[in-house]
Amino acid sequence: MTQTTPLIDPNLTDALQHWNQYCAESRQNALILLNAITPLKDQIQVTGQLLESAQKTNWLEASTKFTDPTTLAGAFGELADIQIAALGKMQEGYSAFLKTAQASGDQLSKLGKDVDSPQALLAASLETSLNILKQYEADATEEASSMSTIQAAYRAWLQKNLLALGGA
Repeated sequence: MTQTTPLIDPNLTDALQHWNQYCAESRQNALILLNAITPLKDQIQVTGQLLESAQKTNWLEASTKFTDPTTLAGAFGELADIQIAALGKMQEGYSAFLKTAQASGDQLSKLGKDVDSPQALLAASLETSLNILKQYEADATEEASSMSTIQAAYRAWLQKNLLALGGA
């Protein structure tokens, strides 16, 4: 009885199935992410808050707050703190992408060292590239979460200072 080898390496079949599953999941994840990013809606909300505050403001009372150095210094100090924290978060994100790029290079440089056929090389290449892509996706998701947190901090600062400086 002779043993026949399959025409397609089972590892290659598995790698293709992993990519197929990932494509189905990532399409859904991309739609969720795109629906979460709403710059026009956010801009309309902020503009609405500014207009509402402007209409409710007692400008005579507000003019005294605008000339008070302590009030302005406090507001701008808080804004500077938010910006410094935002820069730190962005730096963390850039570092994560850099680490992923370095790890990806290491993985790709080792690719093909222990393979015995073109199909095995293709399977290893597909699996490695999928792992790299998933890590970049995780980094991007983390960065999007950080940007959302930063945006919320700016929005909270604006609301607080519209109330404090506007007297609304």
